[in-house]
Amino acid sequence: MVKSKDILIKLQFLFVFLIPVTPHFTISQNLQLDDIPVFLSLFFLICNFYFKNYKKFYIKESLPIAIFIIYISIQNFILNGSIIYSDNLRFTFYLLTFISIMNIKEFSFIDRYIFSLMIFLTFFSISFYFFETHLGTDSYEYWKIGFNQNEWGFTKGRMNGFQAGGPNAFGGLIACLTIYCISKIRSNLHYLLIFIGIFGCFLTYSRASIIVLFLSLLFYFLLNRNLIGFFILILSFLVTINFGLIERFTSESETEGIQDRIEMQGASIENITSKSFSENLIGYGYGRFGIVRSELKLIDEFQDQYRPTGPHNSFLFMILNYGIIGLILFLNIFLYPLRVFFKKLNKNLTNPSYLFLGSFIALSFTGDFIQNHSVSVLFFVVLFNSIKAELNE
Repeated sequence: MVKSKDILIKLQFLFVFLIPVTPHFTISQNLQLDDIPVFLSLFFLICNFYFKNYKKFYIKESLPIAIFIIYISIQNFILNGSIIYSDNLRFTFYLLTFISIMNIKEFSFIDRYIFSLMIFLTFFSISFYFFETHLGTDSYEYWKIGFNQNEWGFTKGRMNGFQAGGPNAFGGLIACLTIYCISKIRSNLHYLLIFIGIFGCFLTYSRASIIVLFLSLLFYFLLNRNLIGFFILILSFLVTINFGLIERFTSESETEGIQDRIEMQGASIENITSKSFSENLIGYGYGRFGIVRSELKLIDEFQDQYRPTGPHNSFLFMILNYGIIGLILFLNIFLYPLRVFFKKLNKNLTNPSYLFLGSFIALSFTGDFIQNHSVSVLFFVVLFNSIKAELNE
């Protein structure tokens, strides 16, 4: 009985971890391939409640995320005329995942899933780069899954993963997983993980991911006085010089990526500051606005040839989408783990979960990471597990 219980729980979370590696391919008008692991995870969640593997709903602990879901649902009904839409469904999935995690006594298998995911994604990035292979373009019709050829001159192409968001999201995902695994695994294996994690992340040519990964590992090794780790970190980045590390940070005339983000975030800040406090309370609403370089306006006002995005900053995105109220309610989800972090600062500075979360949040200032649910699902799993670990102490 205990064995079958464990299998059901592990199957539920196995499909959660398959979300970032399931391509966004269209199956039918209302179904995408990456919806399938979500549905299967929910199926096994229902099974776990049916067989009484989960017995409590943890209403008090669930209130912050539940209140946020209620708010965005009401806001969407007022602004868009529908009570059910993709964002509140996704956060409802996170809520159910939180309840599941709180019910599990032994959650160590999460580390095996994270480790397996990190190994798979790094080897996918490295091998597909050298073989210049891709698996086709997903339903967003923009980035290929795998090798994406370019004409930068210093590299033949950059790598993208299975998730939405392109190479920057893929690089950020590898960076956060690498930081978690290296700080979690105490054996000599983590020295190998340093190299493959850095190299796999580097081949995405995501500058923010490379910087966050380097600084996080440097911080971790210095705090732990790990001279071997520090040496391998430097050696790994010296290897990447041969693949265009310096050129990626100096050839802005070719890529224009930093300027693009500055214009997007500048347009977002200007839009927010130009409106009154009361106008900023509620926000535009989900899917109602877009940004193209320095232009921020309602999505319907852009011409068809443009590809509007978010501001490449998750917190500006939250204010524009859900207003100041939405941002406050969203940040309230993190209030308890933030208090715990500062309460036990010395211990938590090198805690794998907090290193993962901190890296993810740092990357969220340069991209729409929290809104990219094919990536952020892992952020919330690690966040909820850290809350559970603290409450159980």
